[in-house]
Amino acid sequence: MTVDITFETPGGPLAASIRRVVAAGYTGRTRHLVETHIEELKDIGIPPPPHIPMLFPIIPGLLSQSRQTQVLGSDTAPEVEYVIFRQDGRDYVTVGSDQTDSVMESQNAPISKNMCLKTVAPEAWPLDELLDHWDSLELSLVCDGKVMQQGSVAQIMTPAQLQAFVAEHDGDEDEGRMIFSGTLEMHGRCPGEAAEMTITLSDPVRERKIVHTYTVEPTVPFF
Repeated sequence: MTVDITFETPGGPLAASIRRVVAAGYTGRTRHLVETHIEELKDIGIPPPPHIPMLFPIIPGLLSQSRQTQVLGSDTAPEVEYVIFRQDGRDYVTVGSDQTDSVMESQNAPISKNMCLKTVAPEAWPLDELLDHWDSLELSLVCDGKVMQQGSVAQIMTPAQLQAFVAEHDGDEDEGRMIFSGTLEMHGRCPGEAAEMTITLSDPVRERKIVHTYTVEPTVPFF
């Protein structure tokens, strides 16, 4: 399945054809960061992963740039991540949210990763413009005005490390593949009811940001 999705870039609109999507997890750049994330998830009933880092296949049709996303029930959670994709031989970076059903994640993580839309911002930057100052980039997630996640991408595997890990398990064809990077430590939990999310990738060196705001709207079962 191929999903056609458009991004605004410094060079103008970019039409990307995404054929494969994968979500990496437990991608902290140090063992301490990984162990902290494992303990954080244990606290909400999610067992340790069978492999570190982890990699989950994602259905491409779940990609969304909408400002609204519906979820089933009140037990889903967002995670801000940097997102890499390759189009016409060039790598690009944007910001995304790996919205996941937390209850299902405690039972079957691969299924849980495919129960919610995967939000990506409608703007992207060429990766080669960022490599000389990559670790200065920052990610943040704000939920209804409260900062839930904030920190440097230096806490997460570098793009080169991430692409090498993905290639080892998903093949070395990067063209048309989108990779969610894994996330930062979460401070608290977003409410189960409708909430406004703002995800941001900041580049302080070039004084620019990619910002995307969207609303999560839970759909409640009838019985």
